[in-house]
Amino acid sequence: MNRLWWLLCCTSLVLVACATTDVESVWKDETRIEKLDKVFVLAVVKNPTYRDSIEYGIVNILNGETLRAVPTLDSFPNIDQIDKDKASRMSKEYGIDGVLLARLVDRKVETVYVGGPSYYDGFYGNRYRGGWYNYYGAGYNAFNAPGYVTENYISTVETVIYDIATDKVLWSAITETRENVPSKAIASYLETISKSLQESGLF
Repeated sequence: MNRLWWLLCCTSLVLVACATTDVESVWKDETRIEKLDKVFVLAVVKNPTYRDSIEYGIVNILNGETLRAVPTLDSFPNIDQIDKDKASRMSKEYGIDGVLLARLVDRKVETVYVGGPSYYDGFYGNRYRGGWYNYYGAGYNAFNAPGYVTENYISTVETVIYDIATDKVLWSAITETRENVPSKAIASYLETISKSLQESGLF
């Protein structure tokens, strides 16, 4: 197969494989003026490895001079058995005034057909050199290169911040991540949600 065709295929695959996270919507309680001092971080994810990555990733984003974020994984390792009374006692003990939850609300597969190239200027730049057979081969490869089908996983995550005292939502964001590898999807989500959290005005 023509070397350039291989290069074009690899380039397309790299572009498809790149993780991207988009913020679909953001809501904030505009009546809230006070900033949060200390928050619990809870990733509603059954896989403990993914939960660890998300919770500690958000903790690292939020922790600073004026705020301390606390992951819940150590205190509540079983996501199916979080005791509300225990959480309430811990909130008072640690001085928690907010809870940040990240929850996967949807995951779907997007099938994408990537067609073969039809014409590239660079490919045909020297199309008259090398004799008739090279001209034939270049033309055949360009117009008859097969396309291929790939699948993209789209993960929709809702990130919500609650006020402990009132139990009301202070802020929420919906993000969509296109990535097939969970670790890369989490990294992309964290990078994007970091910017949104910094702009929330709550920290």
